[in-house]
Amino acid sequence: MNAISLNNLWSYIQGLSLTANNRRWLADRLIETPSDTVMEDNEIRKDMKEAFSKIDGINKGTVETRDVEELLNEL
Repeated sequence: MNAISLNNLWSYIQGLSLTANNRRWLADRLIETPSDTVMEDNEIRKDMKEAFSKIDGINKGTVETRDVEELLNEL
């Protein structure tokens, strides 16, 4: 990521109104090392199965999704 992109990202993050817990969560994610994020095969399979199941439910109309603006406001 170049310096301009990093500066834009930093400006965006500073503009967010985050709670102390949200700031702590974000900081933890920003300093994570790749070894912290390694997932086991079974965990990946489980998560993918759940994701595809939700997508299938959305396509069938049996699973409701949130409005994009609502989701963005939550962030």
